[in-house]
Amino acid sequence: MLIIDRFAYTNKFCNSSPYIKVIISLSLILLSVVSSNIYFLCFMIAGIILTTIFGAGIPKKSYAKMIAAPIVYLSISIFTVIFTFGFSDNLNIEGFIYFKQFQILNFYIGLAEGAAKNGLTLGLRALSGIAGMYFLILTTPCSQQIKVMKKAKLPAVFIELYTLTYRFIAIFFEEAVLIHTAQKIRFGYDGYKNSMNSLAVLIKILFVRIMTRFNDMESILELKHFDGNFYLD
Repeated sequence: MLIIDRFAYTNKFCNSSPYIKVIISLSLILLSVVSSNIYFLCFMIAGIILTTIFGAGIPKKSYAKMIAAPIVYLSISIFTVIFTFGFSDNLNIEGFIYFKQFQILNFYIGLAEGAAKNGLTLGLRALSGIAGMYFLILTTPCSQQIKVMKKAKLPAVFIELYTLTYRFIAIFFEEAVLIHTAQKIRFGYDGYKNSMNSLAVLIKILFVRIMTRFNDMESILELKHFDGNFYLD
């Protein structure tokens, strides 16, 4: 079972009303989009994380690992927003501070006025939205989410695509973990060269495994006289 599914079915909020959890999560995401107050965003992020960890009972280490990946990507994105760089002969721009200029190519790296605040606000908005979405997927099983979607009269095509996407994400992680574990047992990640070779093999085998699982699913659907529609309970 995917670790997200395991938490979704075993957390303290599992038996709570899925409608309330979805409304709370969507409200938090909406607030993260419209709010530009840094202190409010920080307070909201802290509140969501503490509620998810201590309220729902999600392990701290597992939650930290899950949220670390988007934080890394956010940091890279925010860096490009905060810092300005390019080629120019004249850096005497009001409100602009350059940290380094290479005289040969006239390449500069600097900080525009208000860029730090805008970048920080953007990063906090994204992080609060991610925390709100994590609250939903870690406390609400997929079956409950589908129930809410049906109650909201969402198109059947959207629900089917959501279910299939969720399923293939689970298959992807399952196969990736199995291959990675097999490689680690054989010391495939000892040293930089071995790690790069093992990573290339993992990507290649993962693609083949995913296609095989997809063909297997098609065969199963044909055996069950699949008529082009998914009937979700």
